[in-house]
Amino acid sequence: MSKTFPIIQWGCNAGLGASLLYWASQLSVRYNAWTTSLRERYPYVNKPPTPQMQDLNTKIMMWLFRVVGALFFLLSIVALIGVLNSR
Repeated sequence: MSKTFPIIQWGCNAGLGASLLYWASQLSVRYNAWTTSLRERYPYVNKPPTPQMQDLNTKIMMWLFRVVGALFFLLSIVALIGVLNSR
């Protein structure tokens, strides 16, 4: 059985995790701006957040991106080690 596809797959997942870790703050700011624009466009669905809540939302999303990125990275590295050590 060929190891090429699993190595490429888990390597890309590790790259995704590393990029989420690296760009977590920029992604959280952009996500917060996007959701704020939706809330301003449709205020009857959900009211726009206050400036304090925007800061809190940005911090929460930054940590969420970091945790997900770390999980992707670590699990992919463990899977790569398993693939490389298999027969």
